[in-house]
Amino acid sequence: MNMVFGKEQRMSDNEMVYRLIRQLVDFIDLRHKGLILLDEKDRLMEANSRVLEIFDLDPQGNVAEQLREVFAQYGVTEDTEFFYDVHNHQINVKYQKLDAEGGPVLKAWIFEVLGMETMRKKILENVVQYCQDGIHAVDQNGNLIIYNDAQGKIDHYEPKAVIGRHTKDVYSLDENSSLLLRVLKTREPIENVRQVYYTRKGTLVDCVTSVVPLFYHGKIFGSFAIVRDYNAVLHLLKEDYGSGGKARRLAADPNYEKKNARYTFADIIYVNPDMEKCIQTAKMAAQNDSNILIIGETGTGKEMFAQSIHNFSSRREKPFLAINCAAIPETLLESLLFGTTKGSFTGAMDKAGLFEEADGGTVFLDEINSMSILLQSKLLRVLEERMVTRIGSNHTIRIDIRIISSCNENPVYAVRENRIRQDLFYRLAVHYIVIPSLRMRRDDIPVLAEYYIARYNEKMGKNVRALDADVVRLFVESDWPGNVRQLSHVLEAAMNMVGRDEDCVAQRHLPEYFFHTGEESGDVESDRIINQEESGGPGLLEQIREEEKDKIVGALKRNGGNVARTARELGMSRQKLYYRIKIYGL
Repeated sequence: MNMVFGKEQRMSDNEMVYRLIRQLVDFIDLRHKGLILLDEKDRLMEANSRVLEIFDLDPQGNVAEQLREVFAQYGVTEDTEFFYDVHNHQINVKYQKLDAEGGPVLKAWIFEVLGMETMRKKILENVVQYCQDGIHAVDQNGNLIIYNDAQGKIDHYEPKAVIGRHTKDVYSLDENSSLLLRVLKTREPIENVRQVYYTRKGTLVDCVTSVVPLFYHGKIFGSFAIVRDYNAVLHLLKEDYGSGGKARRLAADPNYEKKNARYTFADIIYVNPDMEKCIQTAKMAAQNDSNILIIGETGTGKEMFAQSIHNFSSRREKPFLAINCAAIPETLLESLLFGTTKGSFTGAMDKAGLFEEADGGTVFLDEINSMSILLQSKLLRVLEERMVTRIGSNHTIRIDIRIISSCNENPVYAVRENRIRQDLFYRLAVHYIVIPSLRMRRDDIPVLAEYYIARYNEKMGKNVRALDADVVRLFVESDWPGNVRQLSHVLEAAMNMVGRDEDCVAQRHLPEYFFHTGEESGDVESDRIINQEESGGPGLLEQIREEEKDKIVGALKRNGGNVARTARELGMSRQKLYYRIKIYGL
């Protein structure tokens, strides 16, 4: 097409239309794009400031003539899609003929400079989209902003269906179990972690994930995950190593925490007489296979007690497996506990659960009060029958395990509020141990501090001898809502601030947050349990039985002694209610 650029002039017959077009051009935000408008006779009507910048044109000169030279220099026609200017920048071109029926005809060109940043962005977009690994990212609020096709294949989602949605609406995960959300909190990267989760559609995903925080000018604005299907990783390992050991060992790794129980009763630091009673009770309980419930606030050392019991028992040479019931979604927790059968749901494989893996040893169920009531009923059956059935299978497997569980609240209230099944509580608490909070064993604070100082001296290469008098007073007076774990963290933070030439931990070394936690009351309910035990009042089992008896008596009265209606109100079978009436002598 031979373009003729005439001098800019008014078109009297369409003056109103052209005036509106100019106003529209000024109104539209084209700060990053150059615009040229020609009339039907190829006369220049409009050239915005950005097009002058792109081609280094003189706004005081004859713009139409300068543009004619630009078009000739770069061979721009209606079919041109892009060209490179004298600075080797790629200039993208878009042409459109605007034809209003019965009105003027306009020709529009838009020019856009594809700079280095834009090119990098385009390259990264293509890398993300065509990468064989799953890639997804969230903004600072946890909403998905990137989600490639490979991630869609792993999760069985269409990318367009999840972009913009919150992570918790797409996956059956919370702030702790979602690695993307966890990194938003901690601002620390996570590398090559095996993760097993369910999507909200019910797809089980077994993968290896790395997550990094995203920062801009020092502020976090999101997190970014690279995900590889675990079965694909195994396939590559098998190709690299054949069918031999390394791949088989990786495939056999369970999804829960498998440990050698490294703690023994000798590792528990104390001088307090109540702690001595706890340890003696635990040692006696360890000598038989009855189940044990450990009760204590967060940070009191419940797992240390569980490992010590295992190592003191006849099962010490067998597995010790621990799982935190509060940190894993319900559907995933069930498959981890009971195991799965291939084909029972999407992505399911033949895999032994925790109960099978621990055969002959000990299972530690941490925070049992966080387990759903439905799953508690299935756990009760395992305890009663000593048999387990994998999900999707009819085959029962006999198991020999000892269950130690823990509860971080008063189980009396957990049972009363239906967070722990009453019949399950009786099964779990054949023996129960109440670990006192640190504020109830203040005489242990100096010896614990001495232990941690020695430990961090060795770790940090320092020579701190003790706490100064002011710090000792602060420590003994503090309520320690985080208990021994908090004491450990406070001392670690303080030791980092102690100079190489200093030999005491002073008040100035303590972390700021320590001075804002002293007013917290901690778990008052746990205090009430301990006080009742010390004063010779009713024990936990007696409390719960008395409450159940009162509940049954009240329901029977409301229902005029009708057992069927009473059973429905209480949510139990008639047979179970008859049994309760008999044992309580009602």
